[in-house]
Amino acid sequence: MLIFAGVVVVAIHAILNLSLSTAKLPHIPVGTSQQAIELSHNWMPVLSAIGILFIVLGLIVLVYRVIPKSSRKFTELVATREKLSASNDELAQTIAKRNQELEINNMTLRQVLEDQQISRVALLQSEKKFRTLFDESPALFVTIGPLHTITDINLYGAKSLGYDTMSLVGRAFTKIISLEDADKQQEFIDYCFQRPGEKQETELRFVRNDMQKLWMKTSASMIEEKDSENYLLLVCQDITESKTLAESLSYQAKHDDLTGLFNRRALETFLEEKIESLSLIAKPTALIYLDVDQLKVVNDTCGHFAGDEYIRQLVKLINEQNAHYDFFARIGGDEFALVMGETSENQALELGETVRNAAEDFTFRWEDQSFRQSISVGIALTSKKIRSLRDIFAAADSACYTAKQGGRNRVVVHEDASEKFDSNRSEMLWVSRLQSALMRDRFELYFQPIVPLDDIHGGYIHYEVLLRYIDDDGTHISPEVFLPAAERFGLANQIDLWILTSTLDFLHKNPAHTQILGCCSINLNSHSLSNHQSRSAIKQLVMAAEFPPHKICFEITETSAIHNLTEAIDFINDLKILGCKFALDDFGTGFSSFSYLQNLDVDYIKIDGSFIRNITSDKLGRAMVKAMSSIGKELGIATIAEYVENQQISDELQKMDVAYGQGYGLAKPMPIDKATEYYALSQRAKPAN
Repeated sequence: MLIFAGVVVVAIHAILNLSLSTAKLPHIPVGTSQQAIELSHNWMPVLSAIGILFIVLGLIVLVYRVIPKSSRKFTELVATREKLSASNDELAQTIAKRNQELEINNMTLRQVLEDQQISRVALLQSEKKFRTLFDESPALFVTIGPLHTITDINLYGAKSLGYDTMSLVGRAFTKIISLEDADKQQEFIDYCFQRPGEKQETELRFVRNDMQKLWMKTSASMIEEKDSENYLLLVCQDITESKTLAESLSYQAKHDDLTGLFNRRALETFLEEKIESLSLIAKPTALIYLDVDQLKVVNDTCGHFAGDEYIRQLVKLINEQNAHYDFFARIGGDEFALVMGETSENQALELGETVRNAAEDFTFRWEDQSFRQSISVGIALTSKKIRSLRDIFAAADSACYTAKQGGRNRVVVHEDASEKFDSNRSEMLWVSRLQSALMRDRFELYFQPIVPLDDIHGGYIHYEVLLRYIDDDGTHISPEVFLPAAERFGLANQIDLWILTSTLDFLHKNPAHTQILGCCSINLNSHSLSNHQSRSAIKQLVMAAEFPPHKICFEITETSAIHNLTEAIDFINDLKILGCKFALDDFGTGFSSFSYLQNLDVDYIKIDGSFIRNITSDKLGRAMVKAMSSIGKELGIATIAEYVENQQISDELQKMDVAYGQGYGLAKPMPIDKATEYYALSQRAKPAN
């Protein structure tokens, strides 16, 4: 306000000053103007001073009022600015920190996104690999829902069944299961759903689109889902080949390869079950035993292929008879068996005669040869005495054996063979004892000297190896008791090989004795002559011997040589090349003994004991022995007389020029481990020349 007042005063001063300068104006009177001017000049400094004073006071007041306020405001402004600056710095720091955090978050987010992308790619790859493995694995994978429908199936499995996957998904599982296993698979799947924590396995037959069946080993596991229904995963492995092989092996185990008939093992199983199920009031079961008569004629004439073809045609012929029977089996090379359940003796006899008549009327032709072979039939029926498999086999075999002994081509019921039954059963019991003896060394070797009759004490060492069976009580049983059973049931060749092996072993262990040994005779059975494997084994054993083979002499009976003439000639010739000697045992018992001598290159003939026992009183016997000795001498074959029981017989044989003697009158059989001691004593007792 003071400044404003000062300005007003100064303004008035200026106006007045202006008015004075303009006093000469015409409209103002002169006197007036002069007074005014003077007045103005008097008051003008005062007005000017007052105006300036007001202005100065106003400025002073302004300074005291306005400037402090402005200063305070400025200070506040500065403080505010500083605060704002500090706040800006803090904000900048916060922003920088937030930017840094944001950058870290961005980096983390980018890493998370990258990881998610990698995981997504890995998951896709994993799913792809899983699907590839699922589809291409060489097994059938199929998932089954609770309603027994296929929810998924792998590509390999679908293709192996001849389908595409889409044509099976949603279809019932029974679509690919064979009707034979429909109930089985239903029970299996229900069982698996009821026991989710357990792994189950079974074998099922699947059916292909072309109706071919495949055996599958099926393993089932329950897959439990939280957000959806559970399902069953089946892993199915194709076992058709192994199953087929197992079935083939099972078939082969029960059937005969040549004829397709059941074999002996299957017959025994069937017959045993049949007998066990018999009640006391049931009709008997009959075993009809068939044995082809002289099949060897066909084999020897035309070969074994012809014999096999005869067997096949005979089986076909029997099957064509439309006869009633429950079981037909081939139980040996030329042996067959029929089983009739709930039958009678007459019915069994009628069947036996039907088969026998058919075989008798049958003419077998092979190339330009014709044969009419007969069969012998033995029949046994269950009864109070025959209630086991062993008994009925023994009875039927005994009856068949009696039919053969009675002239072949006939039917015999086991009652007709009652006298033979006990002996036949005894022979069958010997089979297991002999088998055990071969495995457990229950045999023992004996030796019996063969002595030059013209020089009993000459020191020549020649003996025959004999066999004894050691019974449980220590009794030594001679071969006459058990060899018939061994020959009949095919154990004779095994026994021969045991004797040869044991004899060679004894000679190897006693080289001093072997060196002075002249000849060691070993018996061979007809089965060893007729069996190629046995003949080959004998040759190998002789070739492996560590001493000259000429110290070994094989004795074969005249009967076995005649019945196996071709094999005997070949065998003798082969071993003669190696240096072995041969003796024809039981000479004189055959029908044409002398005629066979020119075909058999033997070194000795052993005259059968039936001609020797009564030689001192039997003129015919003496004549026969003399003839044998003369022919032997003519052919360069030494003669050996068996059963030389006393000195009189020995003297008589010397008169007939029989070279050697063997019997109790010269020396009894002794254990072979006594041989070295026996001949050592003989050498010391030898009279001086």
